[in-house]
Amino acid sequence: SIENTTELSLSNSGLIGEIPPEIGNLTNLTYLYLHYNQLTGSIPPEIGNLTNLTELYLSVNELTGSIPPEIGNLTNLTHLYLNSNQLTGSIPPEIGNLTNLTVLRLYNNQLTGEIPESICDLNIEWDDFSISNNQLCPPYPSCVEDYVGEQDTSDCD
Repeated sequence: SIENTTELSLSNSGLIGEIPPEIGNLTNLTYLYLHYNQLTGSIPPEIGNLTNLTELYLSVNELTGSIPPEIGNLTNLTHLYLNSNQLTGSIPPEIGNLTNLTVLRLYNNQLTGEIPESICDLNIEWDDFSISNNQLCPPYPSCVEDYVGEQDTSDCD
């Protein structure tokens, strides 16, 4: 049955519409590739049920809303690609739970607020970390201050 699926690769498939909350039922998924589509709406919090995920690629879509704090449940993630969407809100501090993460791409969104200090708890390969082209405000955690790239700080205090 589909519940036993371990890999779902639908990148560049012309998908439109929202990611259904039922995605959270695919608890055996280790890879979820939905990048290069036209997905809209927000990332469903049910994504946090996919605790076996090691790679989550949602980049280059039209996703809006904030990064759900439930993303912090995905403690097996090594690769998280949310870049090139229209995500807003702040980076949830729960991102610090992703201690296996080596690649984090959040660039080209509309993320605001301060970068949570918990990001320094990650074992990121800093060459594979990109958060540029957002609206993230200083002060930046010391571990990332050399890697924040261009930020629109016009709405910062």
